[in-house]
Amino acid sequence: MKFNKTTAMKLMKTILFMLLIGLALGYTMSCSDDLEDEIIEDELTQGDDNGDGNDDDDGGGDDDNGDDNDDDGNNDDDGNNDDDNDDDNDDDEDDDEDDDDYDDYDEIDRHPSLYLVRLDPSVTEEEIADLLEDLNSEEIWHREEINLRLWNTTAFPYTDAQSQQITNIDEQIARARTRARLNDVAFNLGSSVRSPMASQNQFCFNNVNSLASLGSNQVKISIFDSGIDENALLAAGYALDGYSGYDYVEDDGDPNDENGHGTQIAGLIYSLLAQGQELDNIEFDIRKTHDGQGVGFISDLIPAILDAVNEGAQILNFSFSYRDINGDTQDRPLRLAIDYAEANGALMIASAGNTNVNNDTDNIVAFPASYPNANIISVASTSCDNNLSGFSNFGRNSVDLAFLGENIPTVGLNGNEADKSGTSYTSAIVTAMVAIMASQEGSMDGIKCSLMQTSVYFDGLKDRVASQGTIDFTSALSNMDSCN
Repeated sequence: MKFNKTTAMKLMKTILFMLLIGLALGYTMSCSDDLEDEIIEDELTQGDDNGDGNDDDDGGGDDDNGDDNDDDGNNDDDGNNDDDNDDDNDDDEDDDEDDDDYDDYDEIDRHPSLYLVRLDPSVTEEEIADLLEDLNSEEIWHREEINLRLWNTTAFPYTDAQSQQITNIDEQIARARTRARLNDVAFNLGSSVRSPMASQNQFCFNNVNSLASLGSNQVKISIFDSGIDENALLAAGYALDGYSGYDYVEDDGDPNDENGHGTQIAGLIYSLLAQGQELDNIEFDIRKTHDGQGVGFISDLIPAILDAVNEGAQILNFSFSYRDINGDTQDRPLRLAIDYAEANGALMIASAGNTNVNNDTDNIVAFPASYPNANIISVASTSCDNNLSGFSNFGRNSVDLAFLGENIPTVGLNGNEADKSGTSYTSAIVTAMVAIMASQEGSMDGIKCSLMQTSVYFDGLKDRVASQGTIDFTSALSNMDSCN
């Protein structure tokens, strides 16, 4: 074929046309790839509600992390340093219905380093030493009565034998639960004694100020709280100066009150018993389990209960509560101490709590009031019109009785009177009632039964407490024989 100038020009045009087509096709493919990448990226972004690349598939639907669950430290308890109104405590309930125990523990006060363990009874001292070294811990106490030990993590963070760093008590508990020979490991729960506001500005304590005369039986009452200021009580005319006891916070024999709540409770019980009569057959036993801020842990309460029972206490007053997960409580550390007290015939009066929750069904409830032991009298608070107080916990099965708990006259650290409200003060009043009944009756068995059977029905308490009404103490006192 002979190439001339015309033929060459045609060939060059053909080649140029083909090159342009190739460039066009390449650009189209590139745009297609870019579009596909954008679609994939957009789909990933739509899967992240917050647009931050985190899928947020935790089912929570928000970022509040449960912060609406009363993290302000008002743990069902009532003292003299807090005027917070607990009427709005957790009525909204969690909508995510997350039953994970560790999420629930975010709502529960726990000691940052102390924890409780139960070991296999056959474990040797050498094995215990190895476990303590492995868990970077030291033993604080061991109570053989209930096979329970208190261990303290000496420092966080630490690196375990598997080169894993343990940084907090949650990780420590999780790791300890994997160790052989450890039958059970539990958090050291805490509580704070605080006083809610009364739901109504009504005063009717004078209607119950005079109870009944004491009998001749010897009765020992142990009060577990922030201690006692006997000088403040003496200034108010309460001669409560002869008592036994111990300070488990400072580990000494002087249960001196630096908070005021314990003095209020002890003074209220004393004043209801000493109505123009000597208290020769009533012994007060003061066990300081809460510090000057009103904070206490079960690591102090458990040995206090065991010691009180071992030293002959018949009535135990718990004018506070610990929040814990509702469920099987059989092997929980505090329950072990309660079981021990029950086996030794002690009767316990416990506050139902001040967070306005159902102790039967809510996920986080008040203990020891919610334990199923027959020797616990769990009490709710009422107003002057015999309705449940706005702050009071309740429970058709777990709360036994109800009685006045609003605007109760008490004596504080300065010896001056102050009107206080809360299930703490209901518990103190019921403790005085039980002490009078015990002084007249040789057996403790009929006391709880009589208080429940003779309670007066009120519509406002129907299905809120087991007795369906408020205590009628005069009837209960005369009905004890029918319950034995």
